[in-house]
Amino acid sequence: MENAVIFGTYQFIGFHLCRSLLEEGEAVYGISYPNVEIKDIEDKRLEIGRNANYQEISWEDKTAFESGKIIYDCYDLSKSKQIVERIKSDVLQEQTVQQLKRHNQELIFLGNILEFAEHAENLYSLLEQQGLPYRAIYFPTLFGPWQPNEFLFAQLLEGNEEVVISEKEYREDAIFVADAILSVKELLVKNSERYIFLRSGLKDQWQQCQEAIRELAVDIPSYAIPPLLQSYGVASTNSNAENLEMQRRHIKMYK
Repeated sequence: MENAVIFGTYQFIGFHLCRSLLEEGEAVYGISYPNVEIKDIEDKRLEIGRNANYQEISWEDKTAFESGKIIYDCYDLSKSKQIVERIKSDVLQEQTVQQLKRHNQELIFLGNILEFAEHAENLYSLLEQQGLPYRAIYFPTLFGPWQPNEFLFAQLLEGNEEVVISEKEYREDAIFVADAILSVKELLVKNSERYIFLRSGLKDQWQQCQEAIRELAVDIPSYAIPPLLQSYGVASTNSNAENLEMQRRHIKMYK
């Protein structure tokens, strides 16, 4: 793959994707969204900042990128709206639109499946009006190291007695983040459908993971997946127990 520009490089998916691409010797430019707080940003910087193929660029200093994939991580349970508004204000500027068209660059969006309809209405429709090429990859709950503590799994693994379940947390499926990243990289180098939804293909996967951490009565809503989304199966490398243990160890390491 060509070099990548990742907006939200310290967000949950953005960071794992950035690190994985760097491990393969790819060049990555990382840009953080302004005014979006990342609690563990300094630890993440230490993990990837010394890699010679990584260059962090401030939002104010970013310039036009003439090649490579431009990737936006919008997967955030509490700040997605803020992130999308920031993307719109940047991408839809006339100068940016003309630069993207001139270099024929594709925009890639990574998002929470429960926010697809909102993104389609408030972002993708505007990109289509401008004739900008884009694709979007959507996810159920992702878990693993660096999972934000807005997610139930992180709260349970941290040992919290009182937990809060976000209405934005998709509870019919769950995928280990490293497995999801492998699928994202596959999709980045192939011509896929415009809208993709990653799925584990495992029955009651979110519930199985949750119960493996702690018995807890949790309502599992039934979600209607928009027909525009093409399902893409994600193979699991390890068992749920092994994946959850990796997340548990990571939490202990950084407590």
